[in-house]
Amino acid sequence: MNGPPPHEGDIEASQVFLDGRRLSAALHAAGPIEPALIEAVNHLNLRIYPRDHQAGDRSAYVVLDLHGVSIGVKRRTGDLYLHADTSETSDQRIAFEINGGGETDHPTH
Repeated sequence: MNGPPPHEGDIEASQVFLDGRRLSAALHAAGPIEPALIEAVNHLNLRIYPRDHQAGDRSAYVVLDLHGVSIGVKRRTGDLYLHADTSETSDQRIAFEINGGGETDHPTH
């Protein structure tokens, strides 16, 4: 194929998945890596879903899985969408902070 793909920078096909252990192996190949970083990356999964042009998405939907929690983010036409899923944990609340505005607690059930 000559030239860039039809939607360069967009993920147009299907879900993309990266297991943290594969990323960890790539980091090891680059040289010495801090053990705490390797520990975190080993438990990280990255999923990317294609953007939905009809819904007005401006980016793909990117989901990070770590510590039993999934954090999703995508840019939409009118806002930034963030999603936290703690259904695989026993957490009773989520404490979160946006733009340094202080912590806000949110019940998980």
